[in-house]
Order: sequence, then C-alpha cells, then structure tokens
Amino acid sequence: MDSSQPQKRWVHGKSEPFLMIAWQLSLLLALRNIVAHRSSEGVHGDIHYVASTVLTKIAPVAVPIFALLLTAAFALRWMGKKDRAILDLLGFTLILRTLAGFIALNVLILNPLQGDSLLLRQFLYFMPSLMIGWGWVYWRLDQAARIKGEQLLLFPEDLSHGGVTREPLRAFDYYYHSAMVAFIFEVSKVEPLNRYMKVLFLINAAMMLDLVGLVLTQAIGLASGS
Repeated sequence: MDSSQPQKRWVHGKSEPFLMIAWQLSLLLALRNIVAHRSSEGVHGDIHYVASTVLTKIAPVAVPIFALLLTAAFALRWMGKKDRAILDLLGFTLILRTLAGFIALNVLILNPLQGDSLLLRQFLYFMPSLMIGWGWVYWRLDQAARIKGEQLLLFPEDLSHGGVTREPLRAFDYYYHSAMVAFIFEVSKVEPLNRYMKVLFLINAAMMLDLVGLVLTQAIGLASGS
C-alpha cells in the first residue's frame, strides 16, 4: 500500500455555507432550550440569566450580522470571487460559541434538577454543532496545508490499494470522520500526521467522551428519581 502525493488542489466545501447555517441553528436551539427552562436556583439560575441576556440582547444583533456576512459570501461565490475570509470569520466565531456551549453543558451537571431532562435536551440540540465544528476545523486546517503541498491528515482516499479505485477526497470525508468520533460506531481510519493534529484528535475524543458521561449521569439520575 503506497501513499500517493497529497492533493495540491483545494477540496472545495460547496456545502460549507449551508453547514454553517445548520451550525448556527444548532447553537440557537441549545440556547433557547436553556432560556425556556425557567430557573432561579443555583448554577441553573446563573446560566439561565446569561443565556437570556445573550438571546434577548445579543442575538437580535448578532443573527442579522451573521445572515448579512453569509449573504455576502454567497454573492462573492456566485460572482466567482473569494469568500474565504468571510467564511473563516464566521467559522471562528461559531467555534468560540461552540466552546461556550460545551462549558455550559458541563456546568449544568454540577447542579442537576431532580427529575428534569434539561441536560438530555441540551445534549440533543448541541451535538450537531459539535460534530459540524470539528469537521470544519479538520477540513480547514488540512486543506490549508494541502494547498501548500503539505498534509496534516491521511485519509484512505489518499492511498492507492492494489488497483482499487477510490473516490477522490471530498469535504464530506472530514465531517464523516467527525461524526464517527461522536457516535463511536467504529475506529476512524483517518490518521493524524503530526503531533498538533494528534492533540486535536485527543481533545475531540475527550470532549465526546465527556458528553457521553454527562448523558449517562443524567439518565441514571432520572431513572433513580422516578
């Protein structure tokens, strides 16, 4: 099995703007879920206050700006011009919001409400944003390296295998890898090629295991309280 040269062309993510819309919606749903759960007790009350402030004061301004920038990206793409800077800006802000959502999800378990399924609903709303976010990070970093003739991730599509024809590497493959890490259906066949990507892989796996632990903890709590 011989490794072929890394693709030196940009693997375009034609669905990237649409994935960012889904990413944004997932984060908004997770935020609304916290706000809908009215609580003034302990940690839940603090998180509810912050989420309410974001949803009522920041979101009305941030969402139109997001829509305007995304529209500009669509227009630039339609005119055949570069939209990379806009999409990178949107991706970076969505990553920061995803990290904030991950921290909030972990804080919720510190003061669980007996018989309440807030954490389980939050997990369902938040999980898509985490999968899309990691997929985007892998795609963006690896493609930036490949366009320079380097490579950060080794996919099965990069390898020649006894004359077997493989599909060319696509943006979908990065999101597929992220989903496999999330669902733990199988060991990913993607291999990190330097220590920085190995660290990212470990962080990704740790975050997913953390979420699984939160869900199991909440499920056991609900079962014992019923």
